[in-house]
Amino acid sequence: MLTHLVAKRWYYFLGTLTLLILLSGQLLHMAFNGNVNVMFDEDDPYYQRLQQLNQDFIESHYLVVLIKPGNETIYNNEALRIIRELSDAMERLPHVVRVDALTNFPHLQVEGDSLSVVNLIPDQATLTQDQIADIQRYARQEQQLQGRLVSPNERATALFASVALPDEHLTSILELSRQALLLKQDFERRYPDAELHLNGDIAIENAMLQVTMDDILRVNPLVFATIFILLGIFLRSIMAIVATGAVVIAATGLSSSIHVLLGFEMNPITMMAPAIIMILAVADSVHVLTLYRISCGEGQTPTQAMTNSLRRNLGPVFWTSVTTAVGFLGMNFGDSPPFRTMGNMAAIGVLFAFVCTFTVLPAAALVFPARFQGSAFTMVKQMERLSGWVIDSSRTLLLLVLAISVLLMFCIPNMKLNDDISEYFDDSLPIHQSIQFARHNTNGVQYILYSLDSGQSNGVYQPAFLQSVDEFAEWLRKQPDVSGVSSYVDTLKKIHQTMNGDHPDYYAIPQDAALISQYHLLYEMSLPQGMDLTRDITEDHSAIKLTVNVKDSDNQALMALEQRIDRRLAKHHPELRSLGSSQLLMFAHMGTNIIRSMVDGSLFTLAFITLFMIAGLRSLKFGLLSIIPNVFPPVVIYGTWAITVGHVNHAAAMTFSICLGLVVDDTIHFISKYLNARRNGRSPAESVRDSFIQSGTAIVITSIILVCGVLLLSLSNFTVNDTMSLMLAGIITTALIFDLFFLPSLLLWADRFQMNPKPLPDRQQEHLP
Repeated sequence: MLTHLVAKRWYYFLGTLTLLILLSGQLLHMAFNGNVNVMFDEDDPYYQRLQQLNQDFIESHYLVVLIKPGNETIYNNEALRIIRELSDAMERLPHVVRVDALTNFPHLQVEGDSLSVVNLIPDQATLTQDQIADIQRYARQEQQLQGRLVSPNERATALFASVALPDEHLTSILELSRQALLLKQDFERRYPDAELHLNGDIAIENAMLQVTMDDILRVNPLVFATIFILLGIFLRSIMAIVATGAVVIAATGLSSSIHVLLGFEMNPITMMAPAIIMILAVADSVHVLTLYRISCGEGQTPTQAMTNSLRRNLGPVFWTSVTTAVGFLGMNFGDSPPFRTMGNMAAIGVLFAFVCTFTVLPAAALVFPARFQGSAFTMVKQMERLSGWVIDSSRTLLLLVLAISVLLMFCIPNMKLNDDISEYFDDSLPIHQSIQFARHNTNGVQYILYSLDSGQSNGVYQPAFLQSVDEFAEWLRKQPDVSGVSSYVDTLKKIHQTMNGDHPDYYAIPQDAALISQYHLLYEMSLPQGMDLTRDITEDHSAIKLTVNVKDSDNQALMALEQRIDRRLAKHHPELRSLGSSQLLMFAHMGTNIIRSMVDGSLFTLAFITLFMIAGLRSLKFGLLSIIPNVFPPVVIYGTWAITVGHVNHAAAMTFSICLGLVVDDTIHFISKYLNARRNGRSPAESVRDSFIQSGTAIVITSIILVCGVLLLSLSNFTVNDTMSLMLAGIITTALIFDLFFLPSLLLWADRFQMNPKPLPDRQQEHLP
């Protein structure tokens, strides 16, 4: 079959090329999604809870502009003028329906028995110092102003633009973000002392889209260029570069086209898949080209050398492709759709890389004359010398590596999981700087929402219900993890106080439902056009939304707070019947759930790979032994990470399943060469030496290319990819060390009673991988 494959290589090459051309048009329909909610399943209970809350309270999208006008407080004429101008300019942005700012914050006034609502800051050009002092005093008493629209130090303020997006969601976000950036730059030019930042879900989604495009246009081409530079350095052959390039283009193009056909969307997570496919396609090609080069050096014709290389690499490349694909498919056990999609995309790409290695590579390689410069053969000699030292030091190496691995394994439980979307972006990005600015100048970007249900229509007018809400809010304000609490109850208490001469004793909930209903009607009728209470009260007036701003906390502290709140509600306010929801909670629970689910996924992957190794190597003993050098590298890196960093996001849980499929590749190549030599009558030591000579060069080259390629993925401005790539690079490097030093020692230990050239039973060795 392989002789036929080489003889008819141009038919296979042209067939693959035709298929690529037919499918490549699909790439024009590639879809992008920067919505943060894409990280969650639709049946996730926290996601469903948040969606229901958004429907009940008619939540809109927000573009938030944070501004620090200067070094003084915002309570001066210059600062207030800038804020007013900015608010007016934001109202003219596309798709903006309303802007909430300090300047137009509802200010309650009473004239006789009438309640009126006016802007907190009058429209007049210049305010007196007394007017400014009154405004400052009023703002300090408003729960919904402090920490949300006005910073605790009163030097910064936030402006919230409510956005109604049309059906062309992606285009609208990009256009709105572009206009908002121009607005920000214009104000920074006009007011050099002012500091402005863009925030809100619109800015975050735009940042996600920009990160995705940056990976496509900057990171992926850099990976592509680097791996071919490394190929040129190691193989010193134009043929190798062109042939491998043909395989990479075919495998990446075909798999990406299939991804589009299957409806996969591109986002910062799934953008890793094309780069991973490129790297793994190179690894397959290097194994074939390295043995092809060695065979040519032994005097074989190029056609004979290619046939020999394909025959001897068919088994190992097939089994490594399958095990790598299984590792990626193990990500389907995870709870995050983008990671599952990325795993499926990479698995499809790995299998296409295997096919293209045998349909594209022979034709592309044999176009060139078999002329090589001596770099690879020098490495072969180095591998032979290294094998001698490893054989002589096998017992010491075995014990030393085992001891270090076990010690690091005990460090893993000390590592903490912390998923915070605000940390998903690189420090250099404006969105990250904006989030940090919000953390230091507002109540922060972390919050939990509660829909407190009265159990009946118009129940929000009942004093007993409102009293329970108020008591719950006051308890929350005393919690050390909470930076602020706000709800419609605060507004109602302020109305009651205003209607009673602003006397402090009347900052309380009225005890008459009819009076509360009257206050509500008066207030709602007095609100300026475009403002209403749909974000605070449900349409049937049965429930109130309560917002709990949370201080910066890790996952464990956040979930501990949630549990305390749940216990408080169950014990003291069971009638409110509410569970917390927010993106913050969604990410916290997703990280915990992913770890549990990925334990199952990793066990599945490990079991599947073990069975494949036993079948591929046709040896129960060596199939089981091969798992040891594949499990220990991630253990070493996770233990080292626990000591040096101390915390991870959910990407780390996904990495374990991926790495099991990746690091097994070199193990398969090394052990298969070892068993082939043993079954041909070589002693264990001689077989180890043969494995170093035949596969050592390719193992080193592919590992270096894998590490460099994966490390380049850490240049992504999405820190989830950064974490995953750094961990993968460390695991692949550690796996190389294990394959060159630990695995040979393990094989010698396993065959320690067979040091004479006693062959293993012949098990169809002509078909051995």
